[in-house]
Amino acid sequence: MNVKLRVLSVGALFFLGQVASAQKTKKDTATTEIEEVVMVGFGQKKTVQELTGSVGTMKSDAIKDVPVASVDKMLQGRVSGVQTGNASGQPGGFASVRVRGITSVNGGVNPIYVVDGIRVQSGDLTSGATTANILANLNSDDIESVTVLKDAASTAVYGADAGAGVIVITTKSGKKGKPKISLNFESGTNSRAIEGMKGLNTEQYRHILSYAFANADPTTTPEGVYADMIAGLYGAAPKQIFTTTNNTNWRDVTSRSGYQNSVNASISGGNDKITYYNSANYFLQESELKGSDFKRLGFTTKVDVKATDKFKFGTDVQLSYSRINTLPNGGGFANPILFELFARPTDQAYNPDGTYYLGNSGRLSNNLFNSGYVQDNNYFRASTARVFGNVYGEYQILKNLSYRVVFGAEYNNIENDTYYNPVHGDGYQVNGRKTETTARYFNWNLQNIVNYNFKLGDKNRFNISAIQEAYQRNYRAVAGQGVNVGSPNLETLSNFIKPIYATGDRSVSSRNGYAGVLNYDYDKLILIDASVRRDALSNFTPGQKWGTFYSVGAGVDLARLQFVKDWDKISQFKFRGSYGKVGNSITSIPYSLFQYTGNYNDQPAGAPRYTFNRELKWETVKPLSFGLDMGFFKNRLTVTAEYYNKKTEDLVFSVPLQLSQGLPAETTPTYPFKDINVGSLVNKGFEFTVNYDVIRKDDFSLSIGGNLSTLKNEITSLYGGQDVISGATILREGEGIGTFYIRKWAGVDPTNGDPLWYKNGMDGETTNKYADAALAVQGRSYSNVFGGVNLNVAYKNFTLSALGTFGFGGRVLNDWGSYTQSDGQYTYSYPGSTDALDFWTPSNPNAANPRPIYNNATNSNRTSTRFLAKTDYLRLSNIRVGYKFDAKMLKGTGLQGFEVYAQGNNILTHRYDKNLKFDPENNLNSTNNLNLPVQKTYSLGFNIQF
Repeated sequence: MNVKLRVLSVGALFFLGQVASAQKTKKDTATTEIEEVVMVGFGQKKTVQELTGSVGTMKSDAIKDVPVASVDKMLQGRVSGVQTGNASGQPGGFASVRVRGITSVNGGVNPIYVVDGIRVQSGDLTSGATTANILANLNSDDIESVTVLKDAASTAVYGADAGAGVIVITTKSGKKGKPKISLNFESGTNSRAIEGMKGLNTEQYRHILSYAFANADPTTTPEGVYADMIAGLYGAAPKQIFTTTNNTNWRDVTSRSGYQNSVNASISGGNDKITYYNSANYFLQESELKGSDFKRLGFTTKVDVKATDKFKFGTDVQLSYSRINTLPNGGGFANPILFELFARPTDQAYNPDGTYYLGNSGRLSNNLFNSGYVQDNNYFRASTARVFGNVYGEYQILKNLSYRVVFGAEYNNIENDTYYNPVHGDGYQVNGRKTETTARYFNWNLQNIVNYNFKLGDKNRFNISAIQEAYQRNYRAVAGQGVNVGSPNLETLSNFIKPIYATGDRSVSSRNGYAGVLNYDYDKLILIDASVRRDALSNFTPGQKWGTFYSVGAGVDLARLQFVKDWDKISQFKFRGSYGKVGNSITSIPYSLFQYTGNYNDQPAGAPRYTFNRELKWETVKPLSFGLDMGFFKNRLTVTAEYYNKKTEDLVFSVPLQLSQGLPAETTPTYPFKDINVGSLVNKGFEFTVNYDVIRKDDFSLSIGGNLSTLKNEITSLYGGQDVISGATILREGEGIGTFYIRKWAGVDPTNGDPLWYKNGMDGETTNKYADAALAVQGRSYSNVFGGVNLNVAYKNFTLSALGTFGFGGRVLNDWGSYTQSDGQYTYSYPGSTDALDFWTPSNPNAANPRPIYNNATNSNRTSTRFLAKTDYLRLSNIRVGYKFDAKMLKGTGLQGFEVYAQGNNILTHRYDKNLKFDPENNLNSTNNLNLPVQKTYSLGFNIQF
């Protein structure tokens, strides 16, 4: 990056977040190159030219004003090698993140997150909520940069749990200068990004029912069934279906226009001694479905003090409080997505006075509850108070020798409340049900870092660091449940007079580690990085607590050679590579224990639990990486190409034991088991990143960029070489995680409407007998090609930015297809989706679905590729158009800047498979489980600077 270096009033440069910059005065004195700086392990900064490891970065401009609650949902398409999957469209919910593949089967697969040098918790910490995300309590507007550490050279310094990658988040700091005040306001609406499966209307429901009953009785016709239904010959309930005037659109009943609003305010500044950054934020996001939303209120204060020429210190405090309301997913009838497909359109939703219709004896005609009432009057809620505190001190012992101590703590207090009202719904039979759970997480992280750097001659530079780190996690939870309440307006647990249970839990785990890091470069031509770390984890048995992890990286930048320097079109031509060993966390318990949670005649009852395994240890990951970084035309055009091969060894699997050993059968699996380290897998692929500043002019600029990644995940060894089949997926040597192992659908027999499957599971001969069709591998869940494309344009005062994402090669199973397209088996009780309407008749022989038969027993709706869809997609993930008022227009207003903008998020999605009814970014999950839909957002906002 080339910038003009101008005279500084104090003669100094300072860092603006990730990128080094300079203050400006009126006199140009020189032109020099200031290199881009990225954050790496334990607060260290490196220029791009000094890197031997593989890292990806997102700067604050890239994620500015993106209308999502948490940073993990911003990674898709912005960083090569990173694949994310939105398990749910729940506001404030989490996204699954995979860095260079799927690292484990039963161990950790999500990266660890480091905020301002301190490890923080991630994922869903709630118990009563369907999906939440503790990272949503971090205000995205406070983030300066996000760095994804992907290979051994960049992650090994984090040691035992870095196998799935490390994401380093740096928040904004104060800058020297007069106080700068920034305000941002944004409001918008939310709706479904993907329409999803739709329920039947009354006419459609009657149509498919008449054919289903006729196909079950060869003596009649659909027209005859229709007439007999009206006449009441099939009974009173079917007659009501065929005679009612009701035609309820249950999606309208369960949905609303989702609203979104955010307010961010910050003030920053400082002088030679003290810099500060303070912010406050409010965020509200409602989903399209009633009863689903997320609210957050947060405050941040960050101060850095240069006490003396040798000593500086700083504090970083983040406070937030959030509340999330979620909805059930899967097969619970309280799931509004399921309810839309299962509720009869012939039932009314409202009474004549506008109140909800609650059915006869508290249920609708097919025994369901009115989801609209349930969504308005029941809740699955979690309230989270998060306190993050971080303090550091750094002392310059000698000119090149410094000592830094960092202490950080994170306190998460989560109050889970589940309430079923006594009037209607799941609480009706017990006259109301309330569950309250309070979970407390207190984690602290201590780091001592000694750094020494020196030169030998003018070109040999060394940097050596010694690091000690300790981390402890404390967890405690209490919970209670009661039923039978005197009034639906009483919602505290003490008002539910019949106690059901009280429970509590607590745990402490800790780790301690020591690391050494060596960085060497010869005139930035030859680069060598090496690290070694020893970690101990309290969970393991003596003899297995300690593990050793290491890395080595090397690079050579041919652009530093004189004959290349003379050719100014090439600014960087660096080859680099790395290899090492890191750990991967596991949740297995290596001890043989007794649990005393049973009640035997009002006496504590002990039972054996788990199996002793002295040899149980970390899973180990050995990443190999090669890269080529090229820069042209003073880095206006940059190209990066990388290859990685990341092997995981010592995979943890549950090996079955004999029942005669006296251990109880576990719920899953249904036998006693012992966790052992056995098996291995590999993730490998290529990554390509291109960025080009096409035009750089004062009144017009244009830049484009993109990244593309490939992934091949393969299990290389399993216990005894045996397949592990779980539902519709298989673990098999030579195949990847999330591989589908099901029968292959061959369509519908055009002569008679029978279902067909391929006998050998692949092609060729077909059969109409489900049991005669072989199981076979039918693809995988994750995308094996994915990435993104970005565009940034500025013309005078107008700005335009856009991000497109894509993914190819993945598949997802509609595991509820057996109900939503049941071919008559469940249609009478649960109507299903409109996808079932294209069924076989003599006049429609090439239909997508077999002929429906009442109480269908052909197995046509059993799991097969009929319900397996490709997740190939292109998506316009974000587009933003803004107008910035210039200084002349703001003269006399007291404003330093003012911008108005409009943006859309997830506004266009092209799916290549017409059978894909779910969001394609579900690609890291083998099934969708009828989760809340991902949101499409349109919003307006403005930024003000004083």
